[in-house]
Amino acid sequence: MARIRKKHDVLAIPAVQWKVALYIRLSREDGYDESCSVVNQRKRLTAYLENLMLEENAELADYYVDDGYTGTDSDRDDFQRMLNDIDVSVVNCVIVKDLSRLSRNDWECKRYLQQLFVVKNVRFISLDLPKLDSYKNPDAVYDLAFVMQSMYNENHCRETSVKVRGTFDMKRKNGEFIGAFPPYGYLKDPADKHRFIVDHDAASIVKDIFHWFVRDGMSKNGIVRKLIGLGIPCPSAYKRQGGMNYLNPKTKNHQPLWSARSITTILENQMYLGHMVQGKQKRKSYKIHMRITMPERDWFIVKNMHEPLIDQETFDKAQELMLRDTRTAPAQGTLYPFSGFLRCADCGKAMVRRTSKNLVYYACQTYLNTKECTSRHTIRHEKLEYAVLTAIQKQIALLDDMIQLLNEINAAPAQRTNSNRLNAALKLRRQELEKITALRTGLYIDWKNDDLTREEYHSMKKEFEEKEQRLKQDIANLEEESQDFAQGVSSSDPYFAMFQKHRGIQSIDRGIIVELVKKIIIHESGDLTIEFNFTDKCRRVIEFIANNHKELTVVENIS
Repeated sequence: MARIRKKHDVLAIPAVQWKVALYIRLSREDGYDESCSVVNQRKRLTAYLENLMLEENAELADYYVDDGYTGTDSDRDDFQRMLNDIDVSVVNCVIVKDLSRLSRNDWECKRYLQQLFVVKNVRFISLDLPKLDSYKNPDAVYDLAFVMQSMYNENHCRETSVKVRGTFDMKRKNGEFIGAFPPYGYLKDPADKHRFIVDHDAASIVKDIFHWFVRDGMSKNGIVRKLIGLGIPCPSAYKRQGGMNYLNPKTKNHQPLWSARSITTILENQMYLGHMVQGKQKRKSYKIHMRITMPERDWFIVKNMHEPLIDQETFDKAQELMLRDTRTAPAQGTLYPFSGFLRCADCGKAMVRRTSKNLVYYACQTYLNTKECTSRHTIRHEKLEYAVLTAIQKQIALLDDMIQLLNEINAAPAQRTNSNRLNAALKLRRQELEKITALRTGLYIDWKNDDLTREEYHSMKKEFEEKEQRLKQDIANLEEESQDFAQGVSSSDPYFAMFQKHRGIQSIDRGIIVELVKKIIIHESGDLTIEFNFTDKCRRVIEFIANNHKELTVVENIS
């Protein structure tokens, strides 16, 4: 008997309801292409959606617009919002003007179209370059046209980045400011946005900060408390009050306040010397926008480009003080007078301040913490203060004698401006450099003769090259000092003025210590070694006087 087949009804597949995201992106890399403007993208995408709604079951989920965002990564606000809407099924269709709107990163573009959108059942439509509809033609996202266009989009971004970076570097080398906001204390010159003019209100605060830190001995936190107490807005708030669209991403709740970090930023900024300093950070690449800090040797520093707010001496002193180990008096904003200046003669570590029975003394930190130093090296504050004051008074008196001798020497017919010490040091360094250079040259022969392994050769070569660089720097410094010595010394040297303005001194404070003293070494017996600032200048003066005083006597006897 023949088998009879039963007739089955064919079920109709319901049409997919498309919930459409119209995605728009515009950035600097698009240049001046009018078709890429947000307005024109919106018009074209809207018109396409209206036609799609006539043919298929489609509706608008939302517009997603990233204006001013690069396409080299996915860190875009509305793009991320669209991805979230895809995850919760608010969106299952994405329409863009062209492939580069979605991404200019070849790897990311392929990941979305060939993986993520496929897994999430998301339809992707590109109106141009190339025309795509992943629902009607799923294999199109693997075609050569798609692959080539995605690669081209990324390469376009790379070429644009190279051109922009080259232009910016040229401006940096010329000392032209290319940032959005000038440093606190300056304004962009209305006549030339690449130059600075002084913002006198903010500049006065910058000068106060340096003065409080260097001369008055205030700590950074003490300066913070004083500025807040005076009601002075911090740099972020000041810029916003001035109408600048400035937002510090590190500020919480958009309510910026002064902090120790903001004080440090001001104290370290070389722009206050009148120099244009740029290129402290850079992006890792045109695709990875993470910023990395560059070593100072790679910065773009062009000197004397605008009016300085701080002199070099004050700036240098501030940098030196920030390197010192300092402590703030409890509940106060000022540092102790000797904070950061005291060192143990044996271990070289900092001395710490202690109080016992209303007496203040200093002791070796190493000994107090680990007992690894020989003794406490204790000294009372009163004794220390008296000794330092006496040393400064004697130094001033000694300078008076030096000035008198210098005036007599400079009034003589001729002066000796040749330094035997510097000549001997230069000769020794040059001999050492010749020896190291010869040894480094011979390394290659030793390696080829199998007297050294490859690893030994490269290790020793690197060591000799480092020694060469140090010796060359020493020679350059000695040559510069010799040139200074050859110019002679007069009583108008700033070295004398630094001490002479404290003539008649009867007491000391932190400002005087900062100005005159480099460090104070405490010996086990309680004796002190005080190293003053301008030690090299003092040595040069003494050597100049020693070189010329004998000849001065001869001239006087002859006459």
